[in-house]
Amino acid sequence: MTDRGVSSTLGYVLTLSIAALLVGGLLSAGAGFVTTQRDVVIQEEMSVVGQQLSTNVEQTDRLVNASNASSGGDPVIQVNQTFPTTVARSQYDVRLDPDTSQLILNSIDPDHTVRINVTTQTDLGESTASGGEITVRYDNSAEELVIDDA
Repeated sequence: MTDRGVSSTLGYVLTLSIAALLVGGLLSAGAGFVTTQRDVVIQEEMSVVGQQLSTNVEQTDRLVNASNASSGGDPVIQVNQTFPTTVARSQYDVRLDPDTSQLILNSIDPDHTVRINVTTQTDLGESTASGGEITVRYDNSAEELVIDDA
């Protein structure tokens, strides 16, 4: 009679063990999928922010050129825009690189980089800003476009 009790208990323990292994396998596979999707979302969101910011830089360049053509003076031009402070819960910063004429966006954790080309007639100045409200302005003293935290 004791053999029957052991087989029921053993069967129950084996069933729970197999179920735990299956659930563990599904969770680990799902975690990898979520991480991959988060990386894709970060790349895409930074690309959108970069495109909008490059439009602001190019718009500021057009305003500087129009102001110089009409007045010949020192224009005071800046364009502010509020961007998300994080992308997929990851902080990021933006760097304006005059050597490559690019905006370079870097997320902090996980580490991803997005590069967006910027076409201007006005020189670009080496400058950085964090996510959030960013100002694109014309620096009269250096005669270049820069980005700053607003």
